[in-house]
Amino acid sequence: MKKMLLATSAVALCAVFSAPAHAECDGIYGALRAGYVKHDADDLQGKLDERRFMMSGALGYRWEYFRTELEYVWRKYNVDTSVPGSRALLKTYSYMWNAYYDILPYHWWSPFVGGGIGFTKTRYRDVAGGLAVADWATTKFTWSLGGGLSLKVTNRLNLDVGYRYYKFGKPKANAFSGHGTYDVTAQEVYGGIRYVF
Repeated sequence: MKKMLLATSAVALCAVFSAPAHAECDGIYGALRAGYVKHDADDLQGKLDERRFMMSGALGYRWEYFRTELEYVWRKYNVDTSVPGSRALLKTYSYMWNAYYDILPYHWWSPFVGGGIGFTKTRYRDVAGGLAVADWATTKFTWSLGGGLSLKVTNRLNLDVGYRYYKFGKPKANAFSGHGTYDVTAQEVYGGIRYVF
């Protein structure tokens, strides 16, 4: 009787663990990402730090080769204006709808490519001697392209590393700032975790 019970348990366990991986991989997922970003703004008076921290959170859905998600991305930059007593900050907040294609879904390693559209709020503030010499905020259409590599830790948990290029459009500063229009872009390298619920 004990041998039969053990044999039945073993068969049941084998059936569970040998089930197709995709049965547990598809569905709603949450993702957290963090990394470094290099920000460029043509004609901006001052030099942006080359590497700054970024972080994001996303909620999406995965189905076989495809993933789609809504993502919020936060970035903050210190700007070296080369003016004594001057301190400037540039912040961007992106709200994106992304789509990805997993080349080898359900494998241990899977390259992926993706892109997104959305909008980004850009905020710039330059303070010298306690007075704001430039202070503006604007919201513009944003698009992104990128790719990366995903590691399957379990059927539900993935680790991702990737690269993305962002185009934030051309925010126009207000007349008070006197700096005009900027062509704002960013390049981002990130790592993250993704879990299917």
